[in-house]
Amino acid sequence: MAERTLRYVRTHPLALVLALAALVALIAAPSFLPTYYVSAATRIVIMGTFAVAFNLVFGLGGMPSLGHAAFFGTGGYVVALGLTRWEWGFWTVIGVVLLGGVLLGLLFGLLSQRLSGIYLLLMTLALAQAVWGLAFQMVDVTGGDTGISGVSRDTIPFPVDDRDTFHYFALAVCLVIVALLWGFARSPVGRAIDGMRASSTRMSALGYNIGAYKVCAFLVSGVASALTGALFAYQQGFVGVETLDWTTSATVLLAAIIGGARHFLGPALGMGLLIVAETVLSDYTDRWTAVLGLLYIITILVLPEGVLGVNRRFRRRKPGGDTVEERAEAELSTMESEVARSSTHG
Repeated sequence: MAERTLRYVRTHPLALVLALAALVALIAAPSFLPTYYVSAATRIVIMGTFAVAFNLVFGLGGMPSLGHAAFFGTGGYVVALGLTRWEWGFWTVIGVVLLGGVLLGLLFGLLSQRLSGIYLLLMTLALAQAVWGLAFQMVDVTGGDTGISGVSRDTIPFPVDDRDTFHYFALAVCLVIVALLWGFARSPVGRAIDGMRASSTRMSALGYNIGAYKVCAFLVSGVASALTGALFAYQQGFVGVETLDWTTSATVLLAAIIGGARHFLGPALGMGLLIVAETVLSDYTDRWTAVLGLLYIITILVLPEGVLGVNRRFRRRKPGGDTVEERAEAELSTMESEVARSSTHG
């Protein structure tokens, strides 16, 4: 895995530079930004991590999804209900958040085994909207469209009373989540999921259980997404049904496309750009949503592979630069060789 990581760094200098610059800016944010913008920076950290988690399914596995709001919102509601209704402690809340992510991930993964493309997209959307409908209708439990307020950080076993300290807490937690997701993406299982995106038929012919890898992708992505939803609830102090709405899923999908879905940190960059644009534009015009929509369209038309795709397009023009298809073919050939060696030794 270390060798593949070094190769990625060498071949993606733009991604490395932007990642380091973003990390420095996020660490320094409380020192030079007003309180309102520190909150926006914390939202970038949490939602950016959510986008990276989502991209395990979309970018790595090639499986379109409009259902990740179910994971995100469930994590938030577990925190809100556990703290305000049932008086759970911090670790109990986190344990139930993880369990909720696992159960939903298994449900999504099992139902996705024989689906792909638009059918998979619609299935994930239907499941997420079913969860949204339950939250909306169960007014006595979830508060319905009023939501649940009064989510306190007092149970967190760290000093996170103000915005600055919570920002650093969220940043530390999200860095751990991203590091674990990176390790998963570069592991043999992650490589198999990537190979499934390139050619599921070929991977199946090589003996890989495609259905099992789909379940695994949704499981890991779902758990990480639920954790980011829990963090978001702690930051906002409130959870509403909009966290479960399909528009939340659409936002992370759009972030992945804008940043570059074929890059591990592309979705985080895309989410950061979306939140910065939203925060800045809303200060200058009441019609900021229309301007933001226009910027989305222009970005997708000009940069079809996302912002980080600029580096890839440049490499394609260089003599000897590998295309995406050539790299996918090389990866699949490597997997074929590994399977052949395993069969020989067996």
